[in-house]
Amino acid sequence: MARAFIGAVECRVQADRDLGDNWAVTVEAPPGHRGDPTRKLVVKLQGEDREKVVAGALEILQKRGQIDRFEA
Repeated sequence: MARAFIGAVECRVQADRDLGDNWAVTVEAPPGHRGDPTRKLVVKLQGEDREKVVAGALEILQKRGQIDRFEA
């Protein structure tokens, strides 16, 4: 299972298949230390291989600076 990290905190990663080859990959970011609510980072991609889609989505989030690192 893929794992995403913001700082040292592990975030939950979920991949849901939409219609056909469409996937929504969601990373649930933990609440901030100021009491911010949990936020969800979502990337939608097309592909047949779930693992490749998840890895691609996590790479996009890392390049955007929204997550620090990931393990696919």
